Amino acid sequence: PWPVCLIWRFISNTRCRKEGSRMEKQEILEKSRKENQLCDEGILRAQEKGRQWGVVGFLALCVAVQVYHLALGLDNSLPLAFFLGYVACEALGRYRARREKHLLVVGCLGALGSLFSLASYVMDTLPALQG
Repeated sequence: PWPVCLIWRFISNTRCRKEGSRMEKQEILEKSRKENQLCDEGILRAQEKGRQWGVVGFLALCVAVQVYHLALGLDNSLPLAFFLGYVACEALGRYRARREKHLLVVGCLGALGSLFSLASYVMDTLPALQG
């Protein structure tokens, strides 16, 4: 029954190869997880979700403060400086990573707007500059 022996050898070699490759895959995955603990995809996804909700919360708070200031007739320079500063930092950070020109433009305009809003706030609130 040499065909049976051949078939048996083929099956057992296939099993050995499969078990060996399973072990190699498991070892490779385990080694990769140990080396890349900071770059785990699940952790990165959770951080990104947290960051997105943080941005939504910050923007909602900026809008609420600006509406409050408008309702009371107060100056909106400070909340606007925070908002534009955030826009500038986000755009410049993304520009640094992706090198897209429109992000550079948005970042620069946001930074200028933030500086002008901050200067306006300081000039309105600093007693020595009020005259």
